[in-house]
Amino acid sequence: MATTQYRGYQRCSRIDYADGTNAFLATVCVKPRRPIFTTEDVNRQMIAEMMCLQSEGFWGVYIYCIMPDHVHLIVNPGPSGLSEAIRRFKGRMAVWWRKNGDGQSLWQGGYFDHQIRHAEGFQEKCEYVLQNPVRAGLIARPEDYPWCGSLAHRT
Repeated sequence: MATTQYRGYQRCSRIDYADGTNAFLATVCVKPRRPIFTTEDVNRQMIAEMMCLQSEGFWGVYIYCIMPDHVHLIVNPGPSGLSEAIRRFKGRMAVWWRKNGDGQSLWQGGYFDHQIRHAEGFQEKCEYVLQNPVRAGLIARPEDYPWCGSLAHRT
């Protein structure tokens, strides 16, 4: 499968990152992986930015999990694509962080993504995201972690 360089990361040229029928697991990390997503104010702001981008049509957020030093998202990107949605999310949070944070840069460059190709893969990735705080030793059961959730709406 052919790949193309995209901002220093390899992206598969056969994947349409703006196709609304695709779902992706994306991971965005804090620079340099310092634990800053530990307060209610920061995490509520992050959820508010996710919701704002969703209402603006940049993505649909199936599942999110805010860990102390990174964020997992399972999203369906809007017409502008996954890269644009992540760029806006990181940019908006960076602006907020400059005003309210520790004065350091917020994000590592780029992000990690994985295209979810089938229903079984979707379920597997959802479990992976929701179990992340358990694997990290933050809580015993996924339902006890307050910073995992979904912005999906049933129609």
